[in-house]
Formats: sequence, structure tokens, C-alpha cells
Amino acid sequence: MVRTYIAGLAALTLFACSDSSEQGGGSGAASGSGGTTGTGATSGSGGAIAGAGGAATGGTGATSTGGSGGGPSDPNECASPGADWIFCSDFEEGNKDAWDDYDGNPDSSNLLMSDPGAFGLSNNNVMRLRVEPGRGGADLVKVLPSQHDKLYARWYVAFENGFDFSAPNHGGGLHAGSRDLLGRSDFRPKGDDWFTAWLDYRTDSPTIFNIYSYYRGMYQDCADPNGQCWGDNFPCTADEGSNYCEKPQHRETTLPKNLTPGAWSCVELMVDGGTASSSESGANGSFDYWVDGKQIGPWNDLWLRTDPKLKLNILWLSLFHHGDHSVEGMLLDNVVVSKSRIGCL
Repeated sequence: MVRTYIAGLAALTLFACSDSSEQGGGSGAASGSGGTTGTGATSGSGGAIAGAGGAATGGTGATSTGGSGGGPSDPNECASPGADWIFCSDFEEGNKDAWDDYDGNPDSSNLLMSDPGAFGLSNNNVMRLRVEPGRGGADLVKVLPSQHDKLYARWYVAFENGFDFSAPNHGGGLHAGSRDLLGRSDFRPKGDDWFTAWLDYRTDSPTIFNIYSYYRGMYQDCADPNGQCWGDNFPCTADEGSNYCEKPQHRETTLPKNLTPGAWSCVELMVDGGTASSSESGANGSFDYWVDGKQIGPWNDLWLRTDPKLKLNILWLSLFHHGDHSVEGMLLDNVVVSKSRIGCL
């Protein structure tokens, strides 16, 4: 069994109540009812997408990760979207207008640059996220055009050569509720306000992705069962059930590949809010994720919400550091949100 520090420990609280990872702050709530329930149909899987080396063609001289080749000759995936897709950005748009960040995504933190990407393409663009020295983050926010009970998100990610995986971090993923609650921590959602699931990288060995989540039924790191809590981890690997991992069904059965700088990964995240319920009894929400097509979950019977009007409505791709970290950041490419599984190219 693998053991890891719990990223949500009190000493590593993510954001204070008034903080926002969107540098401009502001309100911009994006909640409400309506929307379409996803079908959960599978539209494909995928194989490993990893590589290293290869020089960037353009950009600002940032370290390029390169790719493994063997992928599509045209990186513009969004030109032919799937029937269930509700958002797509392959960064071939030539600008950042598809995103809704308050700070406008300045080039100092969000650089749209040429890079071969996962498939070693000479005509490919990616987004590079880098965090300023010290505590803080860089991100991309998309307020989705519709709200859903269940969604899938897929993106390609590579950490730049020289990236420091020992720096405590948080990532991003799918969010239900007000935009103001992006990046909130240290309290349990009430069930009618928000829930969220992010893909973080863990700082232990091996370094892998795992889901970090805030939701109504969270329990793993709750100093006050009715209030102060830090996020649950899926899979839970902190212990064998003595303290954090009290529910055996939330511990690991398999683990994804070890992350290394300069290697691309195709990551997929599924969040299903389940049937809204007033108690944990009978709750049927679920999480799942895949890395290069390898399924790591699912985790079912989760109590995510009490109000059926609380639906998934935001994609948030983020790199947040609690303190000192490397200059190097991460690259993103080919981002899709869909009502069914997208799979890897």
C-alpha cells in the first residue's frame, strides 16, 4: 500500500475565504438550475501518451516537453467536435477568448505558445501555466454554457523539465456551484452550495495524480464533522483505515503511472452528482478518473449534494502552490468537456 501526506491538512490550507485563484477576484457567480443530465455513454478509451525531448517551435524560449509521435497530423481537434461535447479548446484558436478568467490570463502566468505537444506536431499550440514565486496559482476558468448532473473532462498535461514535484500543490477539475467558491477550502459544503473534484499530483513517491474533493459527505480530514474539513483523496492511501481511510471502498485497488517532468499524460475525470438526498443513506454520486486510458476508480455511493439544482457548471484547470516551488510549470493541450467519456487521441 502507498502512503501519502493529506494535501488538505490544516497547515496547508488552500485559500482563505476572501482569496481567489483568479487574480482579479470579483464575484461572477455562475450557479442556477436547469441543464442536461449526461448519459454516461463511453465514446472511446485510449493508450499511453507520453514522451520527452523535442524543441519548441516558437513561443518564448520555455522548455519544451516534446512528444511521442504517432498521433493526429492536425492538432485542431475542436474543428470536429463530438456530439456530446459542450466545450473544447485545443489552443489553436490563437487567443484566450474561450476562457472566462477575471485577470485576462496574462502571459506571465498563462502563455499561449507553440510546442509539439503529446504528438510531436510542428504546428501545435499549448497553454503554459507558471506560478509567481511564493504562495499562489495560475489557472484557466471556463463557465460552461450549460449545467449538468454528470460530466466528463479530458485534457493533456505535461510538467516542464525542471518542475519540482516536492512542492505541495493543488490542481483543477470540475466544479458545481458559485464561481466565488473556486479554490475554497477548510469547510464542508452544505450540499446546496458547491462540490468539486480536482486532479492533484501527490508529492510522495511515486508521484501520481489523485482526485482531491470537497463535497457534502466528506470525512477523511474533518476536525469538526459539522464544519472544518479539508478535502478527501481518491484513492485514499494515507493509512489502512485507522484514521483517514475509514471506508475500505475508498482505498486503492490500482494506481496510475508515476509522473516525470517532460512526459505528457492524457487525463480524464468523471463527476456524477448523483441523486440529491437529505442524508448519506442511499447517496449515489460518483468519481472516476483515467490516466492514459487506465481507469483508477470508480468511487461510488458518494453524498455530493442535497439540492437537485446544484449542478456541474465550471471547468477549472489550475496549478496552485502553497509556498516555494520551481519556476517551471505545466503545459496543457486539447481540453474537452462532454456529457460522455471522450477518450484519448
